[in-house]
Amino acid sequence: MPGAVMPQSLLLEIGTEELPASFVARALDVLPGLAKELLAQARLEHGECRAMGTPRRLALIVEDVGDAQPDRTEELTGPPEKAAFDAAGKPTKAAVGFAQRLGVEPDALFVVETPKGRYVACRKHEAGRPARELLGPLLETLIAKIPFAKSMRWSDVETSFGRPIHWIVALLGDDVVAVRYAGVTSGRTTRGHRFLDGKSHEVANAASYVEVLRRAHVLVDAEERRTAMVKRLAEAAGDDVLVEDAFLVSECATLVEEPFVVRGAFDPAFLELPEEVIETVIRFHQRYFALRGKDGRLLPSYLTVVNTALAPANIARNNDRVCRARLEDARFFVTEDGKHSLASRRERLGTVVFHNKLGSVGDKVARIEKVAAALAASAGTIDAARVARAAALAKCDLVTLIVGEFPELQGVMGRVYAAKEGEPAQVADAIRDHYLPKGAGDAVPSDPVAACVALADRLDTLVGIFGIGITPSGSADPFALRRAALGVIRIALEGPFDVELRGALESAYDAHTKALAPRDSVLVALDELFRGRLRAMWGESFPPDVVDACLAAWDGGSIRDARDRLDALTRFRAMQESESLAVAFKRAFNITKDVAVGPVDPALFTQPEEGALWDAWSAARPEVEGAIDEGAYERALVRTAALRGPIDRYFDKVFVNVDDARIRDNRLGLLGSIAKTVMRVAHVNLLVTEAPASATP
Repeated sequence: MPGAVMPQSLLLEIGTEELPASFVARALDVLPGLAKELLAQARLEHGECRAMGTPRRLALIVEDVGDAQPDRTEELTGPPEKAAFDAAGKPTKAAVGFAQRLGVEPDALFVVETPKGRYVACRKHEAGRPARELLGPLLETLIAKIPFAKSMRWSDVETSFGRPIHWIVALLGDDVVAVRYAGVTSGRTTRGHRFLDGKSHEVANAASYVEVLRRAHVLVDAEERRTAMVKRLAEAAGDDVLVEDAFLVSECATLVEEPFVVRGAFDPAFLELPEEVIETVIRFHQRYFALRGKDGRLLPSYLTVVNTALAPANIARNNDRVCRARLEDARFFVTEDGKHSLASRRERLGTVVFHNKLGSVGDKVARIEKVAAALAASAGTIDAARVARAAALAKCDLVTLIVGEFPELQGVMGRVYAAKEGEPAQVADAIRDHYLPKGAGDAVPSDPVAACVALADRLDTLVGIFGIGITPSGSADPFALRRAALGVIRIALEGPFDVELRGALESAYDAHTKALAPRDSVLVALDELFRGRLRAMWGESFPPDVVDACLAAWDGGSIRDARDRLDALTRFRAMQESESLAVAFKRAFNITKDVAVGPVDPALFTQPEEGALWDAWSAARPEVEGAIDEGAYERALVRTAALRGPIDRYFDKVFVNVDDARIRDNRLGLLGSIAKTVMRVAHVNLLVTEAPASATP
């Protein structure tokens, strides 16, 4: 269209004092969504939204922002016609007031028919406003909405932000967008790297922004910065093997504006420490990357990512000094811990509070021992003595000096100390592995002894915390109960044995000596929690209606049994017969759900289709029920699929709800027998089908 203005890119950069890595990561996650939400509210069309950032800046680029809002015409409804016009047809005060609110004359009003009757209405035309008028306030709102774990105020500025703001760049195309926030007015001037550039730079438009900063030693695009960092780490490692660490890669990439790598070293004498201790010290406390030789052994050197290429020797010297001090502390703790056996620390657990209503960690360990023993007994061929020993020692390292200083080593140091004291490897490994899985990417314990202790620990926490009336609510889950439930599910599904969930929860409840809520209420609440976790987990890979149908039939016991139902119904859903059978079962369920289904008397059949269905079901029923009893759910559904023809003909010809009560009850009995048997596998009435299900045929 002649004279039309092409869409232009929008740039926002917020320059700050150094933001913590977690602040940057969170802001970059939410910025695109916030921008889309506000642009939608402003009725501004746009293209891709991309967030970028470093510790000193958060940036957003929005492609193809429309030059103006589209025009809008609305039909607004006012008072009823009777209230808007008098007997002579003249506007009343109600109509005049309505017109004045809309800025029109009363003669612009007209009457429309609505579901509630005849009402006065008016069409209001609103011309779209230019983007430049809207973007300033919009960007100010956007900045204010960026969430931080903690915000701060500075100087005499009342507005808060994650860290003090020093500059703002806001551009639409080549033009500055007027933004004022926290006493800072926007412009087109950004700043380069604090140490390697230290200058101000003019940004012409969004397209040139990344390159302007790149020339000023700032890699503002997080992915570009991460790629450059990984490459420089590999170069610095040389012939040595860099220990892969996704956490450190993510963390360090958000700590610098341009990554540089410095190599450091520590006294080889520290290699006498357990490798886990050394790696924890340099990883969690110093953010250093560990190195190994080609033989796999840990080397007395490390790589660190820094924010400047200036004076690398001084950086390495200072890093070495700090690293040496931390390793000295660790050596002292390990030496002192070695003066007492792990088992001797059990008594001290009684002084550590688990929860004031549930007792000490020592009390928790006593409960874990009971629950783990019950799990081992139910699972069968598990060494009960080793389960008992692992459960008794599982938490003892919590009162060691090394774990007190480096909490990340809980379980790890328990394993190290137990192995050193001659405990069986299965027991020592269980002390470490009972904390698994810690996160979504972790493996579950593969050894049955470790799995027993891991399950017992989580089940005790779930029953205890639910039992004192604390449950997850919205985003609030301070005791990580959802994660504990998911851990139980994953161990049951991926671990060395299945879990009879309800029985395990009952054992955990019985192990408590403190007063809890009534047993049934606790178990019902936990059943809902586990079903919710299964629904959320499986809902990512399976249709929601299939998941709901299987969980509705599951008795809350074997978790693998619930998964078997899901697999069987998923495969059944792919069969050609499944759609019509699902419709038929849904109709049968709807007809019989509110009635007591009695026995079937073939002598009361009045139509041949009744007899045909009864004969087919009588032949299939023993096989179907036998397969269900064996847990062969797919076989049960496949055998039921053979009823498709008789069921279709039955519903096509037979009317169930006849006046004769004996015939009606007999027909309900036949349908109920089929529906209730099939629903032992899954509540197929919950499946979404293309054909509508009628209440009565």
